[in-house]
Amino acid sequence: MRALGLMSGTSADGVDAAVLDLAAPREQAYVGVYSQTFSAPLRDMILAANGPLPVEQMARLDRHLGACYAEVAQAAIAQLGPVDFIALHGQTIRHQPRAEPGFTLQIGSAADVAIATGLTVVHDFRQADVAAGGEGAPLVPPFHQYLFQSDQARLILNLGGMANLTWIPGLGDSRPLQAFDSGPGNVLLDAAARMLSRGTVNCDLDGSLAAAGKIQEKPLALWLNHPYFRQIPPKSTGRESFDEQLVRSWWADWAYAETDFVATITALTARSVADALRNWTPGASELLVFGGGAENPTLVGALQAVLPELPVRIGAPNSGIPVQALEALAFAWLGGQCLLGRTLPYAQVTGVRQPVVLGNILPGRNWSKLLGLLAAPAEACADGH
Repeated sequence: MRALGLMSGTSADGVDAAVLDLAAPREQAYVGVYSQTFSAPLRDMILAANGPLPVEQMARLDRHLGACYAEVAQAAIAQLGPVDFIALHGQTIRHQPRAEPGFTLQIGSAADVAIATGLTVVHDFRQADVAAGGEGAPLVPPFHQYLFQSDQARLILNLGGMANLTWIPGLGDSRPLQAFDSGPGNVLLDAAARMLSRGTVNCDLDGSLAAAGKIQEKPLALWLNHPYFRQIPPKSTGRESFDEQLVRSWWADWAYAETDFVATITALTARSVADALRNWTPGASELLVFGGGAENPTLVGALQAVLPELPVRIGAPNSGIPVQALEALAFAWLGGQCLLGRTLPYAQVTGVRQPVVLGNILPGRNWSKLLGLLAAPAEACADGH
């Protein structure tokens, strides 16, 4: 089977669509990626959803996102070839797994995608994990293990809106997979760039602002006292803890240059990753960096500077997978695990109390055909092949 994964993260910059060949050896499973930025009005609607929204406005945003996902799916299929199903992560609007009761909310109408494409859609991956006592995030680490496990232990860092770390044991190592969100990735940097440019740019392109500034150690030390950084894994975070409001509160007390502000936020991301890595992961042979932050040379350089003992490498040239494709591929793979009814090792990742199958299935017009594809491996096993 070929799966199309659709991913839009907390950066709210657009949608990545990646195709994974589930029947191919892992080294050949990546087929291609297609990316599309959100329109400015849709991005504004997503960012506005960080605050309270009336039910009607949330429902409209759900449909607008569904239409966007459907458009991206159709364009990706036209460019990359036919697929058998779609796995849709959706746009995270709320993530508070430690509330009482814990909850997480990803929106973007899966029905719009299924109707537009005729394909079965696997969606809503996080709810079952939270219902079973887990954090609901990060969910991609088992895919990291499938894709990147080797003789030596490895670390994978995804620098999306938030930063998440995955520690993968080496082959023959009986220790479990470990993973968690270390804190902010690009979310605070993006917010600072928008604020300082008065909305004319959405990110510190190539890290140029940070590169022109100087890290101010005194405010950085205060920022690193954020309670999330002291929280012990399993843990996950979102805009509820790290958002534009936090950036504005820091800026209100800022007494240095604008470029120093961006440089110091860049250092915050790098040092919070380094502290988390040292505090809560075993040793590894290298750190592979993916996500939009991997395209920020100032941020990657800051990571290497605070981790002199660990080779920090950009994921794409060392894996053949573009940095923007990894998470979309992960959800394509997770969709396949859902369709096959498989549970995954999340106890040391999300803290889930019991194994659960993640995802809801919305049958498309191809459902009967897809059932035949799903039955074929089982029949082959029954025949001893």
